Amino acid sequence: MDKETKQEIAMSKEEKRKQAREARMKEKQLEKQRERVHSEMVAYQKKSQKKIKKAPKGAYISLRHINKIYDNHVQAVYDFNLDIEKHEFIVLVGPSGCGKSTTLRMIAGLESITAGDLFIDQTYANELHPKDRDIAMVFQSYALYPHMTVAGNMGFGLRIRKVPTLKVDENGQPILGINKKAIKVLEEQLRNLKEYIKAPEEGEDLEQLQKDIQDLEQKIEYLKVTPVEIYERKHLPKEEIHRRVLEAAHILQIEEYLSRKPKALSGGQCQRVALGRAIVKNAKVFLMDEPLSNLDAKLRVAMRSEIIRLHNTLNATTIYVTHDQTEAMTMATRIVVMNKGYIQQIGTPIEIYNHPANVFVATFIGSPAMNMMNAEFVKNKIVFEKGTEIKLPKDFKDAVKVFYQNEIIALEKELKELEENFVERNEYLAKIEKLEKEIESLSDAARAKKETELGHLKEELHACEASNHRRVYLLETLEALKKVDVNKEVPVIFGIRPEDIYQSNRVLTDGEVSQEFTLKVSVAELLGHEYYVHTDFESGEIVSKIHAKTLVHAGDELKLVFDISKIHLFDRVTQKLIK
Repeated sequence: MDKETKQEIAMSKEEKRKQAREARMKEKQLEKQRERVHSEMVAYQKKSQKKIKKAPKGAYISLRHINKIYDNHVQAVYDFNLDIEKHEFIVLVGPSGCGKSTTLRMIAGLESITAGDLFIDQTYANELHPKDRDIAMVFQSYALYPHMTVAGNMGFGLRIRKVPTLKVDENGQPILGINKKAIKVLEEQLRNLKEYIKAPEEGEDLEQLQKDIQDLEQKIEYLKVTPVEIYERKHLPKEEIHRRVLEAAHILQIEEYLSRKPKALSGGQCQRVALGRAIVKNAKVFLMDEPLSNLDAKLRVAMRSEIIRLHNTLNATTIYVTHDQTEAMTMATRIVVMNKGYIQQIGTPIEIYNHPANVFVATFIGSPAMNMMNAEFVKNKIVFEKGTEIKLPKDFKDAVKVFYQNEIIALEKELKELEENFVERNEYLAKIEKLEKEIESLSDAARAKKETELGHLKEELHACEASNHRRVYLLETLEALKKVDVNKEVPVIFGIRPEDIYQSNRVLTDGEVSQEFTLKVSVAELLGHEYYVHTDFESGEIVSKIHAKTLVHAGDELKLVFDISKIHLFDRVTQKLIK
């Protein structure tokens, strides 16, 4: 081994050690930031809960700025905001690990809320025990007791549950008395509010807080002198439980299975029993966590219809979690698309489908997925890598200009707010500034040690900044967006759904279409009444849905046109929808 090779190996090892050290510093800084954010959220929530929580008007269920951070400081859900109306069927959809099941479990009370407010039927529900939230949950695994019959499984929750029951005398007349429990709850709220008003949040409406205190005091005085009907918690009578079980079994058409045990049932029948157990509770809200994922494809289709029919029959409010976009599209009144703990888009199925907010939503919703290709937007034309052009309407040019203006403003605002609140970075900057001033007044002999200390501080600052992925993303994105000249070539992602590509002799739109493209078929998937046809286009491939009127084979050539009104343009940097 010659001298130069040895030097290269030594340099390579030194570089690896340096990279490993930098990685350890970044990880340490990231953990420090996560711990600080977690503790700040917990402290804020503790203080915030001393206020009187008022549910937003018009929302049956409301999630306001919901965050979930686990004890290891890893955040699963970020600033989740959603208002749900009564009788809505809301579907949370996204890939595994996106936070959808965690959100559902927070609504159910099976997971604590780190920060944020949850309201169910105008009641603040953060601290309510799961049994007091009046919700019914259906799990993915059915969770049936194997030693109990179907009837036993369906009625078990009712047998162990106590419900508020009006106390009456021997003549059947309501017994009146002072509601000491309500007075105790209101007095606790009053103490908390008086403590909070001593050091309120910045911008807090002090007049409203004083009014809330007065209202509480008046309610307490009224309850102390006014007898009200007394309720006690009692088990339901056996006759009532039996009636509810039979009623649910009739709705689900499982009366003949009531005496069987779960091992004697099919997967679909087990899922019906799990649904029946939820129905008998007469709950305000149904929560369903991927209830169909263990069923085969044919049974899933049947059970989808069953759940929709059940939702409509019971006039229920349902929140349903799935990773299956077909379930989301066919079942929901509104869809919440999630990814990596963040809400990507909220809307009706048709809104999500026709106007996806970004590339993730566009490709996640719809089967087959939307076709995506890199292109350039130049003078109201899409120009692909090999020079193919598609002319677009004039409003695309205005949309491109407005998008980049607004996006830069929004990202600069977010970056400014992030840096103002970036505690660790600001601490390092303050230390560095102080040390630099100190060094200026030192002698040469004393300066060396302080400059070494300064070098370490700057190294830690760099690791601190590099560990904040959102700040890095904002800086890199702003730099890239500012380089875009909207009057010249704009790098975009071109998107069009397979069903918006037509054969030139069978155009299914009254709107404008592109010029004709003669494309070679690489794969033709026959689905009975239609083909999914894969054709070579430019340097990639596009998929189109073609009616199976004539046979299509690999190697055939098809004449295709694009529906201009259904073309989507996405920014290549942020991947957000331009138009």
